[in-house]
Amino acid sequence: MPDLTLDLRYLKYAIHVAEAGSFRRAADRLSISQSTVSRRVQMLERQLGVSLFKRTRSGAGLTPEGERFLQQAAVGARYLREAATEMRSVRKPTTGLVRFGMLEAFPACPIIDLLATFRQRYPTIEVKLEEGTSEQNTLGVERGLLDAAISLGATKGPPFQIRRLCEPDLFVALSPIHQLASRPRLAWEDICDEVFLVRSDGAGRELAAILRRMLGAAEEAIQLSIQQVSRETLLTMVEQGFGLTITSVVHRPDIALVPLTPARAPTAAMISSSDNDNPALPLLLKCFDVLPAFKQSSAS
Repeated sequence: MPDLTLDLRYLKYAIHVAEAGSFRRAADRLSISQSTVSRRVQMLERQLGVSLFKRTRSGAGLTPEGERFLQQAAVGARYLREAATEMRSVRKPTTGLVRFGMLEAFPACPIIDLLATFRQRYPTIEVKLEEGTSEQNTLGVERGLLDAAISLGATKGPPFQIRRLCEPDLFVALSPIHQLASRPRLAWEDICDEVFLVRSDGAGRELAAILRRMLGAAEEAIQLSIQQVSRETLLTMVEQGFGLTITSVVHRPDIALVPLTPARAPTAAMISSSDNDNPALPLLLKCFDVLPAFKQSSAS
């Protein structure tokens, strides 16, 4: 069984070597000797029973095993640092950290205004944002990796607390020279023959499912074009006329946004866990409950 304390202590040296591409450059960054870095990485490798690096005269490259290990271990180290920071800050109720999951499929959401108000009221509480799908956000809240998050179609049940938001404003994004760009509003009948661009990642898959559900259309009735690109590149493709996409508000003058009237609009909700003992979370929930824009839709 590897010594967990030793692994965590020496993990940072392996990460520095991977980032620098050599033991010498990593040692320079850490202001210690190259032999010290090499020795500590070797200790970590012995504990793991695998070689993390291929050592050559020109530098050090990750082995396949090393790449897999550091990819996962770096995430764990980040959460460990955040946990340590949070524990050091809980001595004061108005100091701490709130980890909030945004919805990647619809990045622009009224919740950002709530978070801004929260930061103004509690400037010593840090807010960290992460983007994910509804499923990822729900899992993050359930596992305690997120304090609260946005989810579409969240169902109430222990240990979750659900606070309903308004239905997100949805738009059809299309090229400004498209024949529909000048319309004041669009419905499914107007765009049913168009090609919809979605990304190949989790956000794209969620958007595709939402698109089918909210338009009340059968799966085969929607022409989807799956693209392995970033959000910005997808919008550039829309601008160039490759197809349409559905989005929340985006501030790009080279794209036309036309409001969409869906048959069944998705409902966004803020979810949190009643098992979460972060002292900063009740302050966020209280801020949510007293804001006029959200007060009537709250349903803990």
